[in-house]
Amino acid sequence: MILPKATAQFASGKEQQFPGEPIRLKADHISYDHNTDVYIAEGQVEIWQGDTKLTAHRVVLSGRSHEVEAQGNVILWQGDDVLRSERMIINLETNLGIIIKGALFLKKQNFYLRGEEIERVGEDTYRIREGSFTTCDGDWPAWRFQAKETLVTLEEYASVWGATFQIKNVPVLYSPYLFFPVKTERQSGFLIPRITYSDISGWELSNAYFWAITKNMDATFYLDLASVRGVGEGLEFRYQRRQESGGRFYGYHIREEEAYRQKRSEQLDRTADRWYAEFQHEEYFDPSFYIKAKLRHFSDRQYLRDYGVTAEDRFSEQAYSQILLTKNWESFALFGEVRHTVDLTKEDKTTLQRYPWLEFKGMRQQIGKSPFYYSIDSAYGYFWREEGVTGHLLDLFPRLALPLRLGPVEFTPDVGYRQTLYLSRNGGEETFGRGLPVLQATAATELYRVFDSPWASLAKIKHILRPEINYTYLPEVSQEKVPNYDLPLLKVSRLSYGLAQRLIGKITTEKSGPKFHELLYLRLSQSYDFHEASREVTPETPPRKPFGALNGQIKISPLKYFSLENNSTYDPHEQRFLTSFTNARFYDARGDQLLLEYAWAEGSQNQLNGHLQIKLTPSLDFGYEIRHSFLDQQTIETIYRLHYRHQCWSVDISYSEKPALAGQPAERKAMVMLNLVGVTSVGKGN
Repeated sequence: MILPKATAQFASGKEQQFPGEPIRLKADHISYDHNTDVYIAEGQVEIWQGDTKLTAHRVVLSGRSHEVEAQGNVILWQGDDVLRSERMIINLETNLGIIIKGALFLKKQNFYLRGEEIERVGEDTYRIREGSFTTCDGDWPAWRFQAKETLVTLEEYASVWGATFQIKNVPVLYSPYLFFPVKTERQSGFLIPRITYSDISGWELSNAYFWAITKNMDATFYLDLASVRGVGEGLEFRYQRRQESGGRFYGYHIREEEAYRQKRSEQLDRTADRWYAEFQHEEYFDPSFYIKAKLRHFSDRQYLRDYGVTAEDRFSEQAYSQILLTKNWESFALFGEVRHTVDLTKEDKTTLQRYPWLEFKGMRQQIGKSPFYYSIDSAYGYFWREEGVTGHLLDLFPRLALPLRLGPVEFTPDVGYRQTLYLSRNGGEETFGRGLPVLQATAATELYRVFDSPWASLAKIKHILRPEINYTYLPEVSQEKVPNYDLPLLKVSRLSYGLAQRLIGKITTEKSGPKFHELLYLRLSQSYDFHEASREVTPETPPRKPFGALNGQIKISPLKYFSLENNSTYDPHEQRFLTSFTNARFYDARGDQLLLEYAWAEGSQNQLNGHLQIKLTPSLDFGYEIRHSFLDQQTIETIYRLHYRHQCWSVDISYSEKPALAGQPAERKAMVMLNLVGVTSVGKGN
């Protein structure tokens, strides 16, 4: 039987109005009562309306109130949502109703609501009596909230009276009242407090309130209460002006307790009140014109070492605030920077600041139809410091080139004149100009050969060999008056030479066209200084060293499982390495990976950073991080992590150790971060 949208014709001939799409009804027995205007269906009842279907043993429809009462193994499908109950009363107009001994599954949020009575009191609001709430599948959920009464508004909050938090149906926590967010989308509200423990800071309770101000703006307010360290408060404000333009402000303040401060071996310039402020913004006027800003200010030089979130912050020797401007044209480019530098190792009033630095570059362009090309590099800078020489710099460097093709060889002679003007101040004011011609010539060629690949995943392999040689000449010019905020340009007669090799693989797939992947890049380069080779040697002067350092660069990147990159310099005269920086990555299809970073510079740096991640099971990951300084003969930081993922929850457990650094005592810290899917996260780690 079909009951149309506007007018429903019952078996008795009675016409009734029902909202929505046509109603289709099927049952073993159907009757209609004229006096009460009630329609009764019994025995394997099935009702359809749009994407809604209801089955039950007995259904009563009221033509006057548009209410439906279903009894006996009631199942209601509405889209992907499913309701099962012994008895249900629902209004077809408002979709509000009561479910007796029911279970409701909402697929979008993966929410399961079970109760002796479930009442839908609003479009997304449910009142549950003697029931439970979870996002876990199964009759024995991993977790659930059981309560006397619960009021849940989807994508907003849940109020729970007489609540127990259960794991596998076993009560583990009780509270007379709970209030927490139940959302998959951003909404304003309090976040569940987070707890951490450190043998230095003590127990810490972190509270936060998230404010969804508008669609493109939000903010988070923080209040951290630590039993030993003290009370901290913070604010983070985020905004998005348009797709590629937006920013963030973050501010934090903490007043350290005296008991916590006394644990340090020395305070340095730390104060009891410590704070940090940071502003970031990116503004894209178009893809070729944009400004980026990162401004930072803090109470003391040790703040980032003590409270920095990233390893880069905690171990940096300098901190920068800068504003960057970039504008590109087809043949020209403008770059600007304002940079303020803070020395984090000591108080240094001679630290140089750039307020600002501007560069304007003209790319190599042909002059009319002649064989000649011109280019220009220019720069302006103002350099300031609290103590020492400050001043202006203006640098102009026009150049003229003649690219030639001599058979397979590319040969380009280049001549330019570099003029630099200075206005410096150090008590008095002094102007100085430095001009000198610059002569260069470059020759290079490229040889290649294509080989058949022995591997099925590669169709072809191309081997490219590129030797190149460059000669640079700068005459001797007096550098005595060049201020110390710029580098001198010494007399140069230098021959530089290098050899680069590349292996490029051609990958073919059935679904798309060919792709190219660089399997290997290897480059060796060096220089020879003719001036140094002819320098007069006396017993008081060092021996000649005309050969510059040998620079080596290698990148190995097979199609999968492994990648390696190394940059090294070697002194041929002293026959020793000067620097070596290596990055290596090993990984597999499961998700296991090992990352290694090794940085070595003679006499100043010798550090290994490692990150290991192992998938012990499809749901359980193990992580290990280490930062070790061979120069200081100590491990700077060690972190162990376990991450477990379940269908409806996940947990991160970590343990970290740090040695005593810069007056800060050694610290051991344990952290547990629990995430209940659809509810919120519990726990926080820095």
